[in-house]
Amino acid sequence: MASKRITVFGATGTSGGGAMRHLMNDGWTVRAVTRDANSDKAKAAAAAGAELEIADLDDLASVRKAIEGSDAVYLAGPSLGNRWDSGQARQGIGVVDAAVEVGIGHLVYQSAMVEGARGVLSVGSKRAIEERIAELDIPWTVNRPGLFMDNFLTYFPLQEQDGQLSIAMALPLDKPQGLVSADDIGRAAAAVLAAPDRHSGKAYDLVADIVSFGEMAEIIGDEADRQVTPISVPLDALAQGWPQGVSLYTWLSTRVETDSTDTLESLVGEPIPFRKWVRTHLIPHLMQTSA
Repeated sequence: MASKRITVFGATGTSGGGAMRHLMNDGWTVRAVTRDANSDKAKAAAAAGAELEIADLDDLASVRKAIEGSDAVYLAGPSLGNRWDSGQARQGIGVVDAAVEVGIGHLVYQSAMVEGARGVLSVGSKRAIEERIAELDIPWTVNRPGLFMDNFLTYFPLQEQDGQLSIAMALPLDKPQGLVSADDIGRAAAAVLAAPDRHSGKAYDLVADIVSFGEMAEIIGDEADRQVTPISVPLDALAQGWPQGVSLYTWLSTRVETDSTDTLESLVGEPIPFRKWVRTHLIPHLMQTSA
């Protein structure tokens, strides 16, 4: 395709970074929005070939400037940070409204699997952003990833004590969860924007594998050739350290499981299953951090 420019909000994050990489591979010129061009992640995005654009999502003038001249917008996030749901929804809606004001060819919003999630931390705000998008006259597509496999590299690291490995999450051991990698999120973004008319007005759940927390630990143990004990953190214990997160993990623990890999397969071909992601990403990471 002829070179086109896309503004990516969240390009320095995990999933937005996946979108950035695959869009560049697909021939897009990526304008990566960041608040700090001197951060390590922003420098890495620039080194990968992205154009850096300084913007603050609470400053709509800078948001509009970041979008002007682009053919499309990809919105990943914004992250929770210290904004919680109301701030996340306000910032996301601000980006959407700015895209309409500026006038762009297509908006792709990276949401979450929001069914039944009203009032749920992070997911509820994404639902509010989706509802705003549906009200506006703009070509749009919503991609809804499941739980990020890549969170095992950051938020849910393996712990070692007395030679024993464990991993802790506030999830039941036997509740299936839909998982997806940042790489597949990026592949889906590129697929949608390669044929925007075909995908306009549609929402896609992105699930590459369906695995319970107990099975995740078993797979990691198999690939690491060591036993990994899953620790299911009680919600009342979570409430003591992170009360805002109780609604999110209550929903993850009880939501009706309708996950399917069919949609992601239709977009990208063969998605990356959890075992393959562990082998190619988590195990090398473990070897590097333990060296």
